[in-house]
Amino acid sequence: MKRTVLALVLSITSAVSGFAETLLIADKSADALLLFDTDARRVVHSVPVGGNPHEVILTRDGRIAITSNPGSNTVSFVDLQKREEIHRMASPLFRFPHGMAIPPNGKTLYLTSEQKRLVLSIDLAKREVVDEVSTGMGGSHMVVLSPDGERAYIANRESGTVSLWKTSKQGSMQHADAGDGAEGIALSHDGRWLLVANRNDNDLHVFDASDLSLEKKIAVGSGPVRVAIAPDDQRAFVTHRASAQVYVIDLGAHEVTARIPVGEGPGGMAFGSKGEWLYIANTSEGTVSTLDLATLKIVSTDDAGEGPDGMLVVAAR
Repeated sequence: MKRTVLALVLSITSAVSGFAETLLIADKSADALLLFDTDARRVVHSVPVGGNPHEVILTRDGRIAITSNPGSNTVSFVDLQKREEIHRMASPLFRFPHGMAIPPNGKTLYLTSEQKRLVLSIDLAKREVVDEVSTGMGGSHMVVLSPDGERAYIANRESGTVSLWKTSKQGSMQHADAGDGAEGIALSHDGRWLLVANRNDNDLHVFDASDLSLEKKIAVGSGPVRVAIAPDDQRAFVTHRASAQVYVIDLGAHEVTARIPVGEGPGGMAFGSKGEWLYIANTSEGTVSTLDLATLKIVSTDDAGEGPDGMLVVAAR
């Protein structure tokens, strides 16, 4: 049941005062990009996009949000000032387009095409595919980039692997086992640790990002699908579709330190711009929970469309 819950220890005024940003939410059930006002704690605008949007990313200038739409094999470009879709891109190479990343130069969008086993390079100015690289792996799902954009890591959920692609070298693709259903992926901000969650083996693989050597496997909850690493690289957070929990991982000790109940079917996560909050999309119940990172308490759970999943934060200007 959808609901709004405020922690009793916080007054409404104090709880709201720390929020001053917009949360962009890919609503995969409503075929929409939602703009969620974190002050008002509600969706203030819904922009129709392509079918079944799973992920959302922002161009480097902050003007355009892009959603990957596997339900229609398209990519949508949304002008955030106009609050409207300005372009919907299709390609025969799009077969379950999903994971996205933009390198530091801001000129290219890397997009996974899961059923084609590809990472595509899209020229953002021309909005056309200019290159393709085969992973050779089934279900190339999510992609993350090193801080300098020189390395891309791809989680391949059907093959149960993670791939390392050196983006300046066309044929350089290295693979490592990452567990059955490897899906959620995150790279520490210092580029040291790569985390991959597999939703069937129910564990988190911790890799040395430099060479994909396995450091540790950490048992987590049922159906882990997404991983997020805090801005200070001290903790990681894992959402679990089946167990409706977020696990907190001490990244230095490589161990679970807390288990936090959230809404049903949690998936996408996004950190607040000041590092105070973690927003969690509860896909199955159509809500977003806000976690206070200082106390590890859920301070609010609010209605957020029909099937919220991929998210990111746009800081107030």
